[in-house]
Amino acid sequence: MTTPITLYARDVSGYCCKVRIALAHKAIAYTDAEPPDGYGSPAYRAIVPAGTIPGLVQGDLVLSESEAIVEYLNELVPDPAMLPGDAVARARLRQLSRFHDTRLEPPLRTLFAHVTPSARDMAVVETQLKLFEARLAELAALATPAPLLAGAALSLADLGYPATFMLARGMAEAFGRALAMPETLVAYEAALAAHPSVAPALARCREATDAWFAMKLAG
Repeated sequence: MTTPITLYARDVSGYCCKVRIALAHKAIAYTDAEPPDGYGSPAYRAIVPAGTIPGLVQGDLVLSESEAIVEYLNELVPDPAMLPGDAVARARLRQLSRFHDTRLEPPLRTLFAHVTPSARDMAVVETQLKLFEARLAELAALATPAPLLAGAALSLADLGYPATFMLARGMAEAFGRALAMPETLVAYEAALAAHPSVAPALARCREATDAWFAMKLAG
């Protein structure tokens, strides 16, 4: 691989964390860049038309959407493989990856506007946290981590969960509430956090997220 990769990202983004984990696991060198003038800006859209993060640029290739990016990285550098060879096993892992992006993470996103105490609606907070916990229960019914979703090897399906679990615990703490997580997922969360490809990206995301919570809670 000779064409350099630039990743447009922000540390506080769980989806950027997801891509950084894949880059680390594949040992792919890349340049980190902040979106010029912030994501969504005309300057950034001139580079990444969607205006969203993460954005990956490699020569003429411009990718947005974390799922498309990590699928590309998995094919770009085949070893270590992050999807199994069996079609059924691949389909099950892709289902779990999409479950994260479309079912589990969205309830947390709705809570961003409620972290600042003066803007908080506790009825919305409680509804969305309960929905998130219901989705955790659904995930526990769908998946059997051993210790990760594909067994011992890190897979594409695992990549979104570390930052989302971390964010969920931060949200619950910000609202003075304990998070109800099935025991199988508690063990899964610990296994993810300890993985050498996950830990550095997660630490980076956690530092930025903690700073964001501190700023919002002081507002």
